Amino acid sequence: MTKSWWSSSSLSSTSFRKRMNESSELKKSHIILSIDPAPMPNLRNFVKKIIGLLQENICAIKLNFHIILPFSQTDLLEINRLAHLYKLQSIADIKLNDIASTNEIAIHYLLEMGFDSVIVNPFIGKNALRSAVQQTHKKNCGVIALIYMSHPGAKEGFGVNVINWHNNKTIGMYKLFLKNALEAKVDGIVVGATYTDILKEVSRYKKVPIYSPGLGKQGGNIQLAARHGTDYFIIGRSIIESRDPLKEAKKLQRIVQKL
Repeated sequence: MTKSWWSSSSLSSTSFRKRMNESSELKKSHIILSIDPAPMPNLRNFVKKIIGLLQENICAIKLNFHIILPFSQTDLLEINRLAHLYKLQSIADIKLNDIASTNEIAIHYLLEMGFDSVIVNPFIGKNALRSAVQQTHKKNCGVIALIYMSHPGAKEGFGVNVINWHNNKTIGMYKLFLKNALEAKVDGIVVGATYTDILKEVSRYKKVPIYSPGLGKQGGNIQLAARHGTDYFIIGRSIIESRDPLKEAKKLQRIVQKL
């Protein structure tokens, strides 16, 4: 069998951002499946089964921190190889937020386990964020920066005003995060679909794709998110917890295709 980027993202000659676009075009979908079920027996089998069931209706998978934790390195490599077999991208959603040297080790392991990108919290600062981007780009993988979360408490952190020590002027935390993320040349940004005003504002300065969680169970609206700048729609429980996940995924795929 001829080797391709699908079989090993770390050996790929194409960037993560380009692969996301290719996956989306191939699958005719802008839906990223957020795999975040409650604890259950045979979790690995469930994850593999749900990926196989929905692989034609999504362009990527996102494994949340609480799903990554129970798995071994071998488990995660197996899951990510399965995603690549189905020509999907895989995102590690750990909201990485530590000093640069610790981030470097964490990213190393995540890429070794087959993840194509890592979600990073820009609270680490511009230099540490830039280091994370440079590290992933050497492996043709990517960093997605967390600009504004989707839950109600997000405004207590991402929505506060801070003093930008570079110029001593007041700026919204999310605006500072966005500025630093773009300067660090991240591959995407996360903005919750539940905050359409923030989404609309951020999209005006958009130089990278916007990934939006908070759709469905948290109340975010797909049409509004698309209208205000979302490129990739992160959907989890609305699909996974439905009576018929495949039917629900197909329905959402059709909705997104019409936008």
